Amino acid sequence: MKFNLKTDNYRQFSVYRKNLLKPRSYFIPFNGRKALDKTDILTERYHSPMVAVLSGEWKFKYYENCHSLPAELETDDYPFDTVQVPSMWQYTGYEEPCYTNTRYPFKVDPPHFPTDCPAAVYVKSFKLADMGGHYTLTFLGVAGSLDVFVNGSFVGYSEGSHNTSEFDVTELLNPGLNEIAVVVHKWSNGTYLEAQDMFRSNGIFRDVLLTRTEDNSIYDFAVKTQFSRDVQAYKVTILPTLRLADDCVLTAELFDGEELVSSRSIEVGKNKMDVTIDFAHIDAKPWSAETPNLYTLYLTLVQDGKVIEVVRRYVGFRHVEVKDDVFFFNDKRIKLLGVNHHDTTPDKGYCMTPQEMQRDVELVKQFNGNAVRTSHYPPDPIFLDLCDQYGIYVVDEADIETHGTCDGLYRPNLISNDLKWKDHYWDRVYRMFERDKNHACVTMWSLGNEAGGIRCQDHCYQQLKKLTEIPIHYEGAVRTKRIGYDVNSMMYPPVQQVAKIGEHAIGKYRSRPLFLCEYAHAMGVGAGDLEEYVRLFYAHDNLMGGCIWEFADHAVYHADGEVKYTYGGDHGETKHDSNFCVDGLFAPDRTPHPGAWQMKNCYRPVRAKKESDGVYSFFNHHYFAPVELTVAYTLLKDGVPAENGNVQLALQPQTAQKVELPIQADSTCHTAVVFQYMDGEREVAFEQFVLHAGQLPFAAPVCKAPKLAVVSDNMRHEDDQITAENTRMLFNTDTGRITSWLYKGRELVNQTPAYYEKGINPELFRAPLDNDMYLAANWRKYGLEDVRAYLRKSRKKTTERSVVFTNQYLLSTPRQKYLGDLTMVYEVFGNGQMRVDVSFDYLTKINKIPRYGVVLELPQAFEQVRYFGLGEQENLSDFKEQAAFGVYDTTVSAMHYPYINPQESGMHCETRWAELTAPDGTGVRIRAVDKPFVFSAHHYTPQDAAKAAHLEELERRRTTAVFIDGYMLGAGSNACGTIPADAHRIDSGKKKFAFSFVIEPFDTSEQADA
Repeated sequence: MKFNLKTDNYRQFSVYRKNLLKPRSYFIPFNGRKALDKTDILTERYHSPMVAVLSGEWKFKYYENCHSLPAELETDDYPFDTVQVPSMWQYTGYEEPCYTNTRYPFKVDPPHFPTDCPAAVYVKSFKLADMGGHYTLTFLGVAGSLDVFVNGSFVGYSEGSHNTSEFDVTELLNPGLNEIAVVVHKWSNGTYLEAQDMFRSNGIFRDVLLTRTEDNSIYDFAVKTQFSRDVQAYKVTILPTLRLADDCVLTAELFDGEELVSSRSIEVGKNKMDVTIDFAHIDAKPWSAETPNLYTLYLTLVQDGKVIEVVRRYVGFRHVEVKDDVFFFNDKRIKLLGVNHHDTTPDKGYCMTPQEMQRDVELVKQFNGNAVRTSHYPPDPIFLDLCDQYGIYVVDEADIETHGTCDGLYRPNLISNDLKWKDHYWDRVYRMFERDKNHACVTMWSLGNEAGGIRCQDHCYQQLKKLTEIPIHYEGAVRTKRIGYDVNSMMYPPVQQVAKIGEHAIGKYRSRPLFLCEYAHAMGVGAGDLEEYVRLFYAHDNLMGGCIWEFADHAVYHADGEVKYTYGGDHGETKHDSNFCVDGLFAPDRTPHPGAWQMKNCYRPVRAKKESDGVYSFFNHHYFAPVELTVAYTLLKDGVPAENGNVQLALQPQTAQKVELPIQADSTCHTAVVFQYMDGEREVAFEQFVLHAGQLPFAAPVCKAPKLAVVSDNMRHEDDQITAENTRMLFNTDTGRITSWLYKGRELVNQTPAYYEKGINPELFRAPLDNDMYLAANWRKYGLEDVRAYLRKSRKKTTERSVVFTNQYLLSTPRQKYLGDLTMVYEVFGNGQMRVDVSFDYLTKINKIPRYGVVLELPQAFEQVRYFGLGEQENLSDFKEQAAFGVYDTTVSAMHYPYINPQESGMHCETRWAELTAPDGTGVRIRAVDKPFVFSAHHYTPQDAAKAAHLEELERRRTTAVFIDGYMLGAGSNACGTIPADAHRIDSGKKKFAFSFVIEPFDTSEQADA
């Protein structure tokens, strides 16, 4: 078949839609109830006899330059490739993937762009047995601009990648073989409105549908629920738009399960296309994220006694409003405990199957989220169906972002304040609204993301407000005199600022509720302070919650590649933003990161409060649903379970239950109680209370001082040799370090270390977390990745019970000859124990220094790990709700967390002691003195992790590096948010920092015998 594919629609500013059908709600028509009722929301699209899903194999041709498109294309003998639709051509071998955060792929000069952009032609053939009725061709998502042709004729044009595009193709189809051709241009004027933080990919990435309806059909319908406080009941208004050639009867039936709640039939005809059906005084069970009660609405069109068409809509009854500065949902001051969700898969880009969407929705619920912001575009409508069904509040966001205008010239308002774009904006907002208007889950409409403004947004707000009572959101308004639309919105404000807003201490934020559309940037390790934000949400009515950034890592999967997951810059692209897209709570395959477990506990529905010794109250933070859970409590003494039991909770919404438990603090040890909230066998969340911190004193053993001797080492220098019980140590007199420690003949000190000296070395550097992105440059400025300690002065002293070495060091780096002073005191006792006192006496002032610690290198064979501290998930001082006190067994290899971009991992705060053991039973125990330490151990150094750009590039060394940190910087959220709060950071300077620990060897066989 011959097609003339040459059009210039993609570069005509006045053309952003051509021949599109009027936007309407998404639904799948059937020709009878029986077939419809055999389907559900995941399958109805694929099993309607009235809908042909044209997804599958399509002919495909990619052009690096759209000017290479032939003027006439004869599809019968053209050398096409084949691809699967949905797909994206960057994932099927045509172009490499490209990730940018904000930048446009071309010079910013709106509306101009390079018109010689890449393009692709898709061709699909299909057969029709006969004609009759109307045919609608639907594209649910096409990234790039869309020119559509059928049987050689031009059909229409559309922009707005994530908006539905529908065309009437009735007059162009024939009985028998038909052919669709689609031209997708990579860029268009619309590209200026799609500068979202994601892989910029192209293609037909959602399903393509061909729907056949009779001459009499349901074109659209709206369902509105209105709550009457006078009668405490709902009124349902159904507003069908019909396409009729004959007189028909339209019946609306509302079911609660199998029970018919209400029904009404009306006669309709040519002169009655737009009708209204009301159901009054419906005593409905309201919909909420906690109680996702859905009623089933059937609209059935009948002609001469025959069912022509039936459609189904699941209806949720809810009312949403803002009163003063409080957000109300069904008259309750709810909190949105949410997450931002992109459509992303590692092997298909934006393409998501219904099952993958269901998996994501289930994960949000399983990890105690109740809200999703569809960042930054409308999702596949099945995703919203799932949110209706599972119960998730949705901030439905328009496909608008112009963030690239901040790149280079920094003119964030360049497009949004230019009213010639207002119709382009409104087209995207209006199509989103019409498609999604019947979803109970839609809790707010969002006018887009990071598009400056706000003149075009003002236009959209005024137009949308005529159509809906649902609150309207746009974060960019906060940087204008308007401050906000129906709610105020912010991204990544520090905890302190949110607290002030909650207290009404900042005047401009007093008139509306505050929504954090993005907060707690969960990139790599983190985010920090999530629990503090959630506590503030609950403490203040005007704080309505927020959405963590973001749900899942964006990365490209390579089954057989040297690197499993790649990101920006890995595909030869010169303009990219590296791994900034690898920023999710879940890995690309949806394995939960530690941050996801943190979210699960911070978003827990029940919170405990200690009222007095043994008495706790449990509060249900739900607003609509009762909670029936089992509290499995465990009393831990020095990390070991001492007592446990179960308590049944039966809590009405927003109520507490006081419980007396047979648990008491033990003043002789560290005592904690852990509450696990169990729903059957499933752990909903946990939290813990420390009842007694315990003491960490070190009592020096009562035994004679070990033997001290000076042993010559090939006449080059002298070592101090210490002989104690089953132990021989060598201290190098030139470096002051312990260079050998033999225990029962087994060497404990790695003789081929990764660090520059054997023994114990100071460590001030950590492999930068993703959330250290803007801090690490300062660390490198001072050369913290290569700190060396040079002995300035040493003295040794023998007492009745020990030998003491006091060593004073100068700290230096290649960039800072004098970084500071360090004192290390080693005290060796007769039983083979060694106490180490570390004092950083002075350091050059370094903002947010990453750590104060030391590293001890053991031989690689020391693989088994046991520790008493916070676990088993890694944690930091501001990132620890996912961890509980306990005694944990693991391995050095398992302490490494496999982030795509290697960074410091496997940290465990509040460690009292840690043991590392070799296969022969030889072990080393490290015990805290006075205060706990941060513990981790790896077969690599922080410097190794910092150098590696991908997990597979991280070199494993023949060492076990044990890190003992008196302090480590919190996680924060600074990749896109705030630095760690004051309580979780130290700026080095004149203030001394000191900590102590004890090292002792042991033999597991002796412990077993004992």
